[in-house]
Amino acid sequence: MPAYSKEDSTRNNREPKVSKPLKRTAIKKKPKAIKKFSSKRMIQNEEYRKLRLEYLEEHRVCEVKGCMHPANQIHHRKGRIGSLLTDIRYFLAVCEYCHGEIELKPLWAKKMGYSLNRL
Repeated sequence: MPAYSKEDSTRNNREPKVSKPLKRTAIKKKPKAIKKFSSKRMIQNEEYRKLRLEYLEEHRVCEVKGCMHPANQIHHRKGRIGSLLTDIRYFLAVCEYCHGEIELKPLWAKKMGYSLNRL
């Protein structure tokens, strides 16, 4: 490292940097948002909404053994992946409390038949 003397003005008294002229660039377009659902899934969701309402009209009481509360949710016993979303064979009309119990206690739910293996 070179030694600097007091007379050396390059160390302490630097000249201000001169900014370069700005280049004109094309205005970047805002990126498109990614869709939350594919077109196929949106069609399935519409079909599911109709099937859900029909199923809840037919099954007004929670289908969990011993519960007599009004059913307001659908539990998908085998999951909601792909065509299982609209497969009413695996629907179960449940109240909010029982739906929570089914989700929190999977071993009990499988034993009672409220959930099925997904494979």
